[in-house]
Amino acid sequence: MKICRRDILKGFAAGAGGIFIESITPPFQILYAAQDKTLVRREYQRVLLTDENKEPFKSSDIKKNENYIFFYPYHNIPVLLLNLNKTIEPIKVEQSEEVKSYFHPGGIGADKSIVAYVAVCTHEFVRPNQDESLIKYYPLGETSFIYGGDNIICCCAHGSAFDPSNAGNVLQTPAEYPLTTVELEWDSQTDFLYAKALIGWNPPFKEIFKEDGEGKRVTENTTIKKLSDYSKKIIKC
Repeated sequence: MKICRRDILKGFAAGAGGIFIESITPPFQILYAAQDKTLVRREYQRVLLTDENKEPFKSSDIKKNENYIFFYPYHNIPVLLLNLNKTIEPIKVEQSEEVKSYFHPGGIGADKSIVAYVAVCTHEFVRPNQDESLIKYYPLGETSFIYGGDNIICCCAHGSAFDPSNAGNVLQTPAEYPLTTVELEWDSQTDFLYAKALIGWNPPFKEIFKEDGEGKRVTENTTIKKLSDYSKKIIKC
């Protein structure tokens, strides 16, 4: 895990209009302490991933190195859907502070390269909205200057970086916990995709919903679109 380069780059960011935000929520550690740390896998309604015409979105439709977004398990919880262009093997995620270790299922699809993560930073719950997204995936060849590398998910609010190829583990603080995995199911006969569970960190949904009302469960299907078609502006850092 790298120490965040926030202090080094803070002056640069401020000069560029400022991408860092001050804390708007109670300390993360307090909220995390209240979570049930034994719930490492939580099942929700199994839903079909569709396009905007409600037609099934196939795994072969997911372009490599593109940021896609859908909402699950609530209507206001965004998820990043990624084709990482390489096989992602299952991995055991070791936790601390009495949090149970768990297995990340790896990628799905013909090449086992498709993964999904809740696009809510585990530092202060920053997430994409229709105006802008401070969170995005930087594919191979697109370097995040705040991290100094590519093939990462980075939150430009405070510089946290996560490894989508390795269970969403933290690469750079101030975040302390991995991104929450969305467990996907792939039907090899139809090439359809389904979302069915969350694995890992248990997001404090009640705190998140203070911003935009009570969350409603997603049922039957959820629409996939490019992140650039959802957020008017994607902040890069």
